[in-house]
Amino acid sequence: MNRKFVILVLAVLFLAGGFFYWWNNQADVRGLNKTLPDGVRVTKSFFGSEYKVVNKIDGYSFKVPPEWKGVKEIEYVPERTEQGYTGTSISVEGSEGIKRDRVFTIDKFKIKEQNIDLLQWVKDNFKVFELVGEFTQESIGGFEIVKTRENIHLLGMYIYHFQRNFAAYSITGGSEEFIRYIIANGKW
Repeated sequence: MNRKFVILVLAVLFLAGGFFYWWNNQADVRGLNKTLPDGVRVTKSFFGSEYKVVNKIDGYSFKVPPEWKGVKEIEYVPERTEQGYTGTSISVEGSEGIKRDRVFTIDKFKIKEQNIDLLQWVKDNFKVFELVGEFTQESIGGFEIVKTRENIHLLGMYIYHFQRNFAAYSITGGSEEFIRYIIANGKW
């Protein structure tokens, strides 16, 4: 009986230590999540090397590039309509790296058709918002992408557009490499 008691005490100490480690390891995401609405969360793996943004409101999630070593800031903008476009936005800044390269925004726009002419939609969008860019197309993670670099108003930021079901996504950031990572490692 004495042996069972010692094993029980050791098991309880092990579990308490594991919980304490996890609780301390999750302090940064608890702080970030305080500012977010229900349904949008930053998650972190148990050992803290993989961060993910889960947006249940808009139905997508994506991994944060590992080079950023976490998330410094995150902001969610709820649905709004601007100049005929209805959408939501999420802006994320990574913890480490060159600031321009570790900041990005995902805009999710409602569209009326499941399959649109994405290139034409992007051109129309750019006209309405008075943006300038030359467009190219490619494939990333099974999505047809229309991409550009806006040098006039957005100081050379890259913008990648893709469409899924009744939504068009625009991801804007300073690094093509990180935008590609987010698209390829997301669940859209």
